Amino acid sequence: MAQKPQTQAAQIEDLRAYYVDRYSQPYRLGNPIRDLNPLVLFVFLLAIAIASVALPWPVLAPTIGCVLFVVIAILAGRAKQFIPLYLKLFLGVGSVLFILRVFLIAPEEDATVYWSWGDNLALSSTSIAAAARFTLVVMSLCGALALFFQLVPAKNLMLALQGVGLSSRSTYVVLSSFQSITDLQKMSKVVVDAQKARGIEMEGGFFRRVAAFFPIITPVFLAAIGQTEERALALDARAFNVPEKPSQLSFLPKVGVGQWLLVLVSLVIAVGSIVLAVVL
Repeated sequence: MAQKPQTQAAQIEDLRAYYVDRYSQPYRLGNPIRDLNPLVLFVFLLAIAIASVALPWPVLAPTIGCVLFVVIAILAGRAKQFIPLYLKLFLGVGSVLFILRVFLIAPEEDATVYWSWGDNLALSSTSIAAAARFTLVVMSLCGALALFFQLVPAKNLMLALQGVGLSSRSTYVVLSSFQSITDLQKMSKVVVDAQKARGIEMEGGFFRRVAAFFPIITPVFLAAIGQTEERALALDARAFNVPEKPSQLSFLPKVGVGQWLLVLVSLVIAVGSIVLAVVL
């Protein structure tokens, strides 16, 4: 009879030691780049984007910026997620921007005109260079934003914002908003599969897709309204309105000297590129 309480006490102590060790360690993702503080990583990616826009090399600078984003994704172990997404942005958004800009920019006097139609549409050497510059700049800015959200989970971003003074209620609202986007994407796929199972044509030409849009959007919209109400009730159910400081079971690693140096380098890159753009 004496061994049973000791065994239970030992199990309780082991569980206590396990949870103390688990929640006393900072939350890490196992990659040096992804374990950077999200705000530090944001400053670094923003500096690359600013340099891509400001440096006085119209096509080379944004091209290097786009390549750097791909390299960072590979080093961070997110190449399979980021590269296909980035290619879709280039093919979908970038190609449209390039086509629109290349024909709508008026050729300069000394430019070589390859094709023209009337007084408004023309394809020239200057329009190609300007369209390439504009498209690569936009893709560089989009790449910085897309890579940031590929590298940083929403949970880490909220922990970083909470660490600089953002209230727990605000972080919960922002985090639930990110989560609702993911939930709505999953819900839309479920609705599409359900409509296909009912015999509704969801694929085909443009007009058929437009006709199938409303049977999809209505259930998704109703689900979004229900989730909004649930998240509003969760603020009270999880004691977010209590004035006392809440317990925090997850926290990020402290920002060390290396990360502060990265912030300094990022500021130098951003300010230096702007100065070069003004001087040159």
